[in-house]
Amino acid sequence: MDFAAVIVVVAALVGGAAVPFGIAWALERWWRRLPVRPLWLGLAGGLVGGVLGFGIVGDWFTGAAWNERVPVAQVLPAMGEIRKRDKGLYERLETSILRDQQDGKSADEVRANAKAMLMSYVADKTAFLPDDLTYELYAVMRDVLAYLAERREFEVCAGYGLGRLKEDVDPKLSSELVERSTATTLRVLAAPRDETVERMSGDQFAQLTAQAFAEASQATGIPPEDVEVLLSGAGDPAKTCRIMKAFFDAVLMQPVGVAAAALRTLSQGERSGFR
Repeated sequence: MDFAAVIVVVAALVGGAAVPFGIAWALERWWRRLPVRPLWLGLAGGLVGGVLGFGIVGDWFTGAAWNERVPVAQVLPAMGEIRKRDKGLYERLETSILRDQQDGKSADEVRANAKAMLMSYVADKTAFLPDDLTYELYAVMRDVLAYLAERREFEVCAGYGLGRLKEDVDPKLSSELVERSTATTLRVLAAPRDETVERMSGDQFAQLTAQAFAEASQATGIPPEDVEVLLSGAGDPAKTCRIMKAFFDAVLMQPVGVAAAALRTLSQGERSGFR
């Protein structure tokens, strides 16, 4: 505790003691004897003042610290497992969570920011994952899109499919899908980085994605000329949701090695084939 904080606590303690003591003393002097001695009222007031002083210094009474602060270990599923498998990532998540809570953000905002950080880490690591794990990661994503579409959560589905979602999608999913997604994420964290895995060239990726979107357009009945608008995020969320789900269907219909190479390229932001 620095000197300024000490002054705040001492001032609160002295003020808390002086005010009730002074009032009680004046009442006894000019009116009548009270059932509680002024000294005891002063001590009680000092105790309350001291606690309030510590609360002010410790920022106990603002934002999430006052109403809905969630323990770090409970913000995301399997935080304990994340800590075991990647201590550096856990520490970054912990720092982000504590900072957001200190800033008074709601529990939902804290969770969404932590989830976004985790998913960003997973996306960065996807470029170095083996074929089977890369394939499973995006198979889960495709199934999440399908689940959201079935429940007509089109805004969330569109944002999730385009990688622009600003909220935690887990509360909208079934417990089975959340468990599967969490298990796959933990596999990603545990997997070693393989610098030798295959990725597609820009031309190969553009060709595959063009083919996948053509198949998605045919499957959904959405005209090809509408796809670019949907990918910009400016179109109908229901159509965006459907086209992205069908796109991942088409990519995942490829042999695992081909699909994984394309998805590793996609994870690194190579979206020239989307334009």
